[in-house]
Amino acid sequence: MVRNMNELIFTWNTVSPLLLLMACGFIAKRTGLLTDLLVKGINQLVFRIFLPINLFCSILNMPDDLSFSGLIFILVPAGLIFVFLSGFLIIPRIEKDPKKIGAMIQAIGRSNYAIFGIPLVNMLFPGQDTSLASLMVVVTVPIYNVLSVIALSVYSGSKVSAKRILLNIIKNPLIISVLSGFVFWLIDFAPPKFLDTTLTDLSKIATPLALFTLGGSIRLTSTRKHIKQLSIGVLGKIVVSPLLFVSLSALLGLRGVALICVFIAFGAPTAVSSYPMAQ
Repeated sequence: MVRNMNELIFTWNTVSPLLLLMACGFIAKRTGLLTDLLVKGINQLVFRIFLPINLFCSILNMPDDLSFSGLIFILVPAGLIFVFLSGFLIIPRIEKDPKKIGAMIQAIGRSNYAIFGIPLVNMLFPGQDTSLASLMVVVTVPIYNVLSVIALSVYSGSKVSAKRILLNIIKNPLIISVLSGFVFWLIDFAPPKFLDTTLTDLSKIATPLALFTLGGSIRLTSTRKHIKQLSIGVLGKIVVSPLLFVSLSALLGLRGVALICVFIAFGAPTAVSSYPMAQ
């Protein structure tokens, strides 16, 4: 009983700061302190500056004796492809509007891994090496983008452009920052004190600002109008998908940071960028 209560308190202390930061952003938006234009601008700053620096620093500070199971780099890509393919097979049988089909497939398959997931990993494992969570960006972000573009394009009637998908992946600031950090880690680069302090301070901005603006991005309008599509999306996103792949990962022996990374890859809320992408 005591152990269960301690675990409940630990869970609450871990998750509630994320929810409160998002709630602050939501309230700021509702009271007019945040506008749609301001939210969009801050999201761009987070995506192009603060979060890339955060990922870069995380990779650069990896321990030299880094070790983890390579299984996760097989399981996550294979699982994400399976989720999207399942969406292509199942969603058209439930929903007849082509544009909604593509959006629903994306909503179930695409997680807000970087903005929501990495802060959660850091809060769950304070003081521990969580660089695996950053490394997983190189795996998840390209797959999310490629499969989402395919799903939306197929059901919008437009042509899928392999060149455009490739360019978007190559130019993605998150992927660039992780790969850069990995290169500098390999050559054992140690930034001078003034640069290290600057990068560290900028990286600390990423998590609270990202969650704050994520809260400001929440829209509750049209919920009733699309209750069927929302229910299917939520059920697939936060129940079926993580239940299946977290259970499989645990059976295969993944634990700790690796298991949480799997949970986030499949069960984190749908990416905020899914909305403008679907438009």
